[in-house]
Amino acid sequence: MLSKFSRSAVAASALFVCAVGAFPGNAAAQLQPNPQTYLAASHNWAFRDRFPKVDALFNAFDYGHAILYETLWRQPNAPTSVLDTTRFQFITRKLLRNPPNIPLDESAIGPNWVKLAPEVAQMFEWAHLFHRQVYDVWSDDRLNPAQKDAQVARLMRYYKSRDDIAFSSKPKSMGLMEGQPYSLAFRKRFPQFNGLIWSYHWLQMTLYEALLASTTPAERKANVSAVVGRFWSLIDSAPTSLPSVMPQSAAIAPRFTARYPEAAIIFDNLHSLHDVVSDILANPAIPRGAKRRTILEAAARYRDSTTAITTVEEWKSMAGSMGVANMGGPAPITGGN
Repeated sequence: MLSKFSRSAVAASALFVCAVGAFPGNAAAQLQPNPQTYLAASHNWAFRDRFPKVDALFNAFDYGHAILYETLWRQPNAPTSVLDTTRFQFITRKLLRNPPNIPLDESAIGPNWVKLAPEVAQMFEWAHLFHRQVYDVWSDDRLNPAQKDAQVARLMRYYKSRDDIAFSSKPKSMGLMEGQPYSLAFRKRFPQFNGLIWSYHWLQMTLYEALLASTTPAERKANVSAVVGRFWSLIDSAPTSLPSVMPQSAAIAPRFTARYPEAAIIFDNLHSLHDVVSDILANPAIPRGAKRRTILEAAARYRDSTTAITTVEEWKSMAGSMGVANMGGPAPITGGN
């Protein structure tokens, strides 16, 4: 019997096949329409079992990204209030307070967005699955640190096995996100919703700090609660408390970055492309007929290991110079692993 994730993946795969058929001459020949599923492992669902309310927040985050892209694509001239007021209030006052217990099918929330760029939707989903399985590894009390490292290495190999949709594990310069003709359009038009998306990224990375810094289940629970509490303070005091710059792994998740630099880089590249897609969709200077091509070109740059590459040290230095306080602040955790 297929898992909830697997059933969703199969449905998404079927949609993908239909969607790419609507775009003659696209990248369908290169992209594998395979179901995206968890790598079989004993630690699967450990995070959900131990932190079900936090796990459910991830489902709400997926909704936020999908409805954002769907809104920008379907309503290119949408006033600021559509996202910064109507959508923002629904998500922060209702959806995040009572998030869905199962992963959502992005094609149901943003069908037109997924049809526009199914290749990029798959990139996002594949990276999100990687995210969730790393949380599982570090939530499994049966594994010692060395075993956890081995499992994360195994997950990294599995993630990279889909080189058609995997993000590069080489750090990219900020110019790729902020120095393009379409850059900054989204955050200028919809600053409050942009801050909400960045708060999602803050929680996703600081949760790793909470898990890695803990040496006992009780300490882990306390650290996760502290990080989630900080997230709610960002939401409850919005918009002034929301991150004003995109959270960077090296600044807000230093333990995780030191232990798994490739994974941290992948997640920064993931979060950067989320911003880039928003900018392309929100920028009226990019003709509607050129949106798909521009998105695919940007996505390809985030997959390759040659475009706009910087060194690991420069990547870390850049994160530090942007100021952790501007990213939502450090993880409020105790202990040290």
